[in-house]
Amino acid sequence: MTRRPAAAVASSLATALVLAFGPTACDSASDAAKSGEKAVVDASKDALDSSKKAAGDLADKTVDASKKAASELAVDAVDASTKAAGDLADATTAGAKALFDDVRTDGELSASAKAWLKSQASGDDSSIESVLVKGVQLAPVALEATKVLVDATDSETKIEPIFQKVDGDTAKTDAAIAGMPRVEAIDGLTIGFKQMDSLDASKKVEQRGYLVMWRHEDHLVGFVYRSTRTIDLEKLIAETPRLAKLTQKALEG
Repeated sequence: MTRRPAAAVASSLATALVLAFGPTACDSASDAAKSGEKAVVDASKDALDSSKKAAGDLADKTVDASKKAASELAVDAVDASTKAAGDLADATTAGAKALFDDVRTDGELSASAKAWLKSQASGDDSSIESVLVKGVQLAPVALEATKVLVDATDSETKIEPIFQKVDGDTAKTDAAIAGMPRVEAIDGLTIGFKQMDSLDASKKVEQRGYLVMWRHEDHLVGFVYRSTRTIDLEKLIAETPRLAKLTQKALEG
């Protein structure tokens, strides 16, 4: 019996399979390969979609967290600003109280205003402070002026009217007014202005004030203008005609 080579046997066997089953076996193998490729592609697409979704979710969470943090920061800033404004208002109120707590309600000048005038007075009658220190306040008239002037100011400003009878030579009084640092002719009156420093001996609050004086016939008239705010002299001068008219009404009454 003659033996055939293995290769020939295999070839014959393959031929026999093709003849027996036709191209079906080969097609199945091809289909399996294609299915495998599709599965790989589908798996890649799924992985990509999952990656995109995860990235989107992360971005959304990041944006939401950023918005939340910004919102909380804004709320904190508003709260801090509101608190700061409240603290400032409280400090301003406390400062005004400390500045005005010695203002009299009987027409007399406050102790702090009197102390300032005394500290500025000279030995003779050449300064307006010396004239005022030696004079006598007409408290009833000053009290009426206070009632009139109270509506002309706010919570951070006080006006203490001054009324004195001029005894002796009015020329000396006029000279003292003319010697004040700033003098203006307003509505036929010669009005002097002088800044007042250190009104509060305790130094607990910054003091701001002006002495405003003029003579009307035989009376020395004026007021101490006090405020917790910075006083603009030019604005005070512009406001003086109105304040002077209110003061003059009280004098005439």
